[in-house]
Amino acid sequence: MLMIVFLVVGSGLKAQKRDTLYSEDKSLTDGFIGLSPKGDSTFRIVQVEAKFPDGWVGWRKYLVKNLNSSLGNKYIKIPKGEKSAKATVNVIFLIDKEGNVSDVTADSLSTSTVNEKLVEEAKRVIKDGPKWIPAWQRGHTVSYRVKQKITFVATKD
Repeated sequence: MLMIVFLVVGSGLKAQKRDTLYSEDKSLTDGFIGLSPKGDSTFRIVQVEAKFPDGWVGWRKYLVKNLNSSLGNKYIKIPKGEKSAKATVNVIFLIDKEGNVSDVTADSLSTSTVNEKLVEEAKRVIKDGPKWIPAWQRGHTVSYRVKQKITFVATKD
């Protein structure tokens, strides 16, 4: 069994309009959070978010089809007396201004509490994915950081 949780990137974000996000945190200037490994500006708050070619439904279908969710039964220990257990990997990745996926990492909580094989599988499925439609800020494509939770579930037969 596989559980996929979708997150909005960044903290303090609220939807203002369908494609516009803003932050109440005045210390975030235009949502700029730094430079990508290629030296491009990277944003957490943008006018139009990066998106998977077939939207969020397509993204979910891609993950379900391509993630080896059976690894959950192999690498998650089910506590005695329980019928199931789960482990969540928080994957963070960059969609560059051309729509390429790069800089795929797992957060430190995931790497310290989840089996390494599950972390690697979650990162692999993100890395191997197709190009995305890049984010837009001030009329230009920009790099955009995405956070995705992938939850593996182990069940007893």
